[in-house]
Amino acid sequence: MIVYYKNETLLTKYLESTYDVTLYKDGGFLTKIGVKKRVYPDIYFHSGGLTELSTRLIKNSKVTIVNSTILKNNILNKLGIDGSSIEVILPAYEAKEYKKKDLQKVFKEENGIDPKAKIIYFTAKDFIKNGFAQFVGILQNLEMTNWKAVITAPDEKQKIYAQELLTHNKMLDSVIFVEKEVFEVADIFVLPTTLENFSLLVLKAMANKCVVFSTTNNNAIEIMDVFSIMDGPKDPNISYKIDMLLRVKGEMKKIKKENKEIASHFNYEYQQTKLNKIIEKLAL
Repeated sequence: MIVYYKNETLLTKYLESTYDVTLYKDGGFLTKIGVKKRVYPDIYFHSGGLTELSTRLIKNSKVTIVNSTILKNNILNKLGIDGSSIEVILPAYEAKEYKKKDLQKVFKEENGIDPKAKIIYFTAKDFIKNGFAQFVGILQNLEMTNWKAVITAPDEKQKIYAQELLTHNKMLDSVIFVEKEVFEVADIFVLPTTLENFSLLVLKAMANKCVVFSTTNNNAIEIMDVFSIMDGPKDPNISYKIDMLLRVKGEMKKIKKENKEIASHFNYEYQQTKLNKIIEKLAL
């Protein structure tokens, strides 16, 4: 079978290790001038925006796989095509088994955090596009004080940007920086992103038993509760909602448990099973 993807994932690795796969090439000069017939993929894994190439691939591949129903509907609306050849396989993530309270206790002791404080977390590849400034604004508007913000910067550039912004807003003392992702000790993850995609960070946070807030830009809202969806990066209600969770211990615990249960369905077995059924249906 002929397959095309831009980004290698565990699912594409599984496909290549399980089936006889040839990677698609868009054709050379003879194909472009019409001397040689163009052959399209059997399976096209679409990600990112619509380009001339991706539009052709979506219209001509036997099946296009996207990572959210929201993205599928956007493509159908923009291209004016029916959805019979577009399939949805949501992202997958599997968290390790651990006791969150035990890891939090150690983390707080190591970093001098009050044992009773809740950890509000932020991380992203691009701090500007993923709303770090809005994250800081949310922290500034909190009335409760029983929290500590933790940030993981992917590189020195992002860290310097964050430190300068926090210093300007007189918030540096409310935050600690760590080198690695710490979803396993976080209580609340906030991602006020402006990027239109399905952020795997949301699924990671949910799988690691965090309350999650993110924007309608994020296609991950497909698996989120309405309470957790931000009406844009500057949603004024988020600080109020976080304050409520910091006051009401039981509500935070309930949402954490529900998020973990939802995320547990989106594992690697789910992805592989769905892909196998698509291939079976196509009789490839």
